Formats: sequence, C-alpha cells, structure tokens
Amino acid sequence: MPSATPSDAPESGRFPAHESAGLAHESAGPAHESAGPAREYGLDWLRVFAFGMLILYHTGMLFVRWDFHIKNPETSEVLEWLMLLVNRWRLPLLFLVAGAAVSFSLRRRSYWRFASERTRRLFVPLVFGMFVVVPPQIYFERLWRGATVTYVEWYPTVLQMQPYPEGNFSWHHLWFVLYILVYSLVGIPFFRWVRSAAGQRAVNALVDWFQRWPAAIYLMNVPNIVVGMTLGPHWPTTHNLVADWANLTGAFVTFLWGFTIASNRRFLDLITKRAGEFAVGGVVVAALFFALRALPATVLLPDVPRTILRELVQAYFGFTWVMALVGMARRHIRDGGPALRYATEAVYPFYIVHQTIMIAVGFYVIQWDWGVWPKFAVVAASTFLGSWMAVEVVRRTALTRLLFGMKP
Repeated sequence: MPSATPSDAPESGRFPAHESAGLAHESAGPAHESAGPAREYGLDWLRVFAFGMLILYHTGMLFVRWDFHIKNPETSEVLEWLMLLVNRWRLPLLFLVAGAAVSFSLRRRSYWRFASERTRRLFVPLVFGMFVVVPPQIYFERLWRGATVTYVEWYPTVLQMQPYPEGNFSWHHLWFVLYILVYSLVGIPFFRWVRSAAGQRAVNALVDWFQRWPAAIYLMNVPNIVVGMTLGPHWPTTHNLVADWANLTGAFVTFLWGFTIASNRRFLDLITKRAGEFAVGGVVVAALFFALRALPATVLLPDVPRTILRELVQAYFGFTWVMALVGMARRHIRDGGPALRYATEAVYPFYIVHQTIMIAVGFYVIQWDWGVWPKFAVVAASTFLGSWMAVEVVRRTALTRLLFGMKP
C-alpha cells in the first residue's frame, strides 16, 4: 500500500545514504539520572516546524516533475530545487524527534502503559484514516485520471481492501503513523537497555569519546550509510512496510538515535554546543550536493570516485542539517507558552487531514488557467486553513479525539 514518492528525488526517513517526534507526543515527566531537562521546548517547536513543512512540501508535489497522485500541467524547476533542499533532512528530522519523544514519554509511564497508549493513539487513527481520511485522496486521483463515477458509487471499492494502486485501499501519507507504531513497540527492549544503568554508562562512554575525538561524532551516520548502500539498491522506498527494507531499517536507526540522544543530557548538550559547526557543515554539504547534480557526469572525477563522493554527500546532507536544527532549537528556544501548547496538541490531527484537504483543493485549482506560484499559494493557504478548521472540530468531542489520536 505505498504512497507516491518523488521518482527523481526519493525521500526516506533515514539520513540519506543514496539517492533513492512521535506524532502522539507526550509531556516529559521527571528526569532520571543522565536524562535531559523535564521539558525540551526547543524540540517541541522543532517538531511543530517539521510537520508544518508538510503543507508546503506536499503542496509542492503538485507542481514538480516527480510522481504524485495529481499533477498540475505546468511544473517549476525552481520549486523542484527548493524541495530537493528540504527532502534530504525533513523525514530524518521527524524520525529523530519521534524517537526523542519516546524517551520523554517513558520518564513517567510504564512500558505496558506506553505500549497501550501508543497503540490507541497510533493504530486507531491509522485504521480510521484508511477507511475515512485517505479514500477521498484516491477518489480525486481516479477522477484526475479520467473516472466519471460519484464518490458514493466509488467508495464500495475501498471496502474490497485491494491494495493501491491496483485497488483503492491504502494508508498513503499515514505510512508514517504505522512506522512509528512499529518502531515504538519493536524498540521496547532497546529502550529498556538504554535507560538502564548499563545503558547510560555506555551512552556516557560514547559521549566521552565524541568529546575526546570531535570528528568521531560523524561516525553516527555510518549505520545509515551501510543500510543505504547495501539495502538501498535492492529495496527502493515504497512506504508499504513489507517491501521497504532500506527505508524501514534506516528510519528505525534514525529513530533509535533520537531516543538515545534524548535519554542523556550530556549528549543533548554536546549537539547543542556544536550546532554552529553542524550548520556550517550543512551549508558546505548542500553546496556539494547541488554542484554534483548540476555538473556533467564527466566533470570533477571519474565515475567510481564520483559515485562514492555522491553517496557520502547525500548521507551527510541529512545528518548535518538535522544535528544543526536540533542544536539550534535547543540553544535558542528556552520557553513554551500557550501557542506551543496549542500547536503540540493540534499537530497530529493537522497531519492526518492535511493531505486529503490538499488533494481535494488541488484537484480543482490545477484546472485553473493560472501560473504555478499563484496556484501553489492558493492550495497551500487553503490546506492550512482547512486543516486548522478540522482540528478545531476534532478537538471538541471525546470520539473525534480518539479517532484522531488526541489525548482524552
């Protein structure tokens, strides 16, 4: 049940090794031994920012050459390059922050309660979404491809549960919810170990090593590189769970790093201290990334060295930007407030509904005789406003809060 991804610039949840915050966020409880502070406002805002990027990024998918559910007749190369800049780090950031959110959640609940709560807040919205939220996306895609049936006539095909794209049953953008659920449950033994005395000794030893040998911190990305170079060529990103081994494994590694980093105050502080270094590195790597894409294949290096360089550049593009964003957020954001409390609660249902609203609006807007950028603005603004209105409805009843994964 894959959702469409850019064919020219595939996106995965790992720090990319080749070109190919948990949604149900919890308030942090009392810190233990080496854990970070009771509340990480910087990471909270970073999570909101990362999901806020979804509207602009997914709206952009209508106006670039990459494969998507519906497409505008005219595309923008400038927008495509901007989206290439974002898609190297957007999903890795989400998975890293999701792993951090698990660390904060486990500070004040048992593993059994954690598993139960995660199931309720992730599995229930996933099932609801597959039968209610996602089908309109598929319906508008079928109309765009020439179908002439009404939604009432078409919907029974969803109940046949034949996987998309041959059928009309899918989780589409909710693949992220499923993956976080799987990671949260499968990762419990790892969480237990990291939070144990032995685990914290190991994490502290790792931080000591990074402090003695500053360059060693970049070895954090080696597991993702190995995944990308070994699994990536054989398992392209599909988001279908059962045949998505490169993305599934690499994103899990990123998720576990997020948990490990958030479990130890010294680790968080080290990344914060070196945020400027990561930011400079990120700019340099981004420049190399775009230079390698723009220059002819015969320029700079022969094929094999160029391929290796390209793999490493892509791998560290995501890594440096994610580390820089985490460090900068912690360094510059120290306080919360009503806006953060509202955004933290709203971001999950916002995420669930946004793509359906975007495709429904976009289906009509792409038929207008306007340019790319005015259409982009209308779709993005309408998606934001529509998602916000949906959140305001959802948050007011116990049933809708359950179906959209909000706290009771």
